[in-house]
Amino acid sequence: MLKHSFVPTDFKFGTIKPILKDKHGDITSIDMYCGITLTPVMSKLFESVLLHLYGDHLSSDDLQFGFKKDTGCSHALFTFTESVKHFTKNGSKVHCAFLDASKAFDKVLLNGLFMKMIERGAPLACPHFNDTV
Repeated sequence: MLKHSFVPTDFKFGTIKPILKDKHGDITSIDMYCGITLTPVMSKLFESVLLHLYGDHLSSDDLQFGFKKDTGCSHALFTFTESVKHFTKNGSKVHCAFLDASKAFDKVLLNGLFMKMIERGAPLACPHFNDTV
């Protein structure tokens, strides 16, 4: 796939499985479910290969908690809560804004993403092949 710059169309699709958040809540409410997407095993293997080859070029700010290993919502919530406590304890006002970016990845400009990867020094050719990726 790397040598021929080809990714199967099936890699774009997954099966969404609703998972109940709280078994003691109202199970008829859609808000009580979290959607988990199951993707093909081969696509996960391909992601692992890409991460192995290019993982050194994939970094983000320490304050980004989503889509990162060993972080998540609880880390973001803890950081937010502690920040608010700190500023209110010291007499400051705290103003908050929230952004729902749940569909953000549906609108990624791939050219911009590729430019960011090049700026971070990602190789233009796969190190294990003579041809460019």
